[in-house]
Amino acid sequence: MKTIPEITIQNCFTIPVLGLGTWEMGGRSSADKSEDNKWIHAIEFAIESGIRHIDTAAIYGAGHAERLVGQAIKNFDRKNLIITTKVSGDTLQFHQVLRSADDSRKRMGIDQIDLFLLHWPNPSVPLGQTMSAVNKLLEDRSVKYFGLSNFPVALINEVGFYTDAPIITNQLEYNLMNRNQGSYNQNVETEIIPYCLKKGVSITAWRPVMKGDASAIIYPLLQSLAEKYDKTVFQIALNWLISKPSMLAIPKMTSEAHIMQNIDATQFEIDQDDMLLLDNIKNTSDL
Repeated sequence: MKTIPEITIQNCFTIPVLGLGTWEMGGRSSADKSEDNKWIHAIEFAIESGIRHIDTAAIYGAGHAERLVGQAIKNFDRKNLIITTKVSGDTLQFHQVLRSADDSRKRMGIDQIDLFLLHWPNPSVPLGQTMSAVNKLLEDRSVKYFGLSNFPVALINEVGFYTDAPIITNQLEYNLMNRNQGSYNQNVETEIIPYCLKKGVSITAWRPVMKGDASAIIYPLLQSLAEKYDKTVFQIALNWLISKPSMLAIPKMTSEAHIMQNIDATQFEIDQDDMLLLDNIKNTSDL
């Protein structure tokens, strides 16, 4: 078993730089049980191979992804695992947040959620109301730590007015090919990430390797670096990402080979000169 590098956030929370994302495991907006055994095996194999962080959400498969996570982790030492889940941005009223966390814990069969995220902001619900619920969950120890997902700078700053608890992470769409313009946020690299780092908040990159879309990786530089380091272009892209300060990645991994390939991407270092080349790689979305 290979050891995945870890980082410490806000001087209180230590987490591996690579975790397992579960979006589309067990369905999208509704439950799909047709491949349950496949997903459970993938999660189990990931844990057996050294992955300790499992990321899921209440809306994934209408809660079914959380049930799969619960099934997969029941034969492992809970103390060694970090379970992240999220409350939907559509259910951020006080009692909705409490209910979502309680339902998530029941679906996964766990007493405490390690990291509880607000999945996306909702301008129709006062943030103070949402954070009152988060504070109660922290006080009751139903949740150990909390964080955000798809939050812009102004709202990250506002969260700080309503809690003394540290913000552990902000999940953002971010990868080598898509640096500034995500599906939900703009100015990701130029504004949001620098602000988070200044405040000690980590970044959890979702869609960290462009969902494995080979058409997104067209640059000769990536091909040459893949040959130089004897890796795939996706391993180069993932290594570039997790080498950034306070950066985590949660790719979905569906097969044993895919899991081992991503773990292997955490086991080497790219030279600083090559990192600079990757930092400045040009992408059609930047033109």
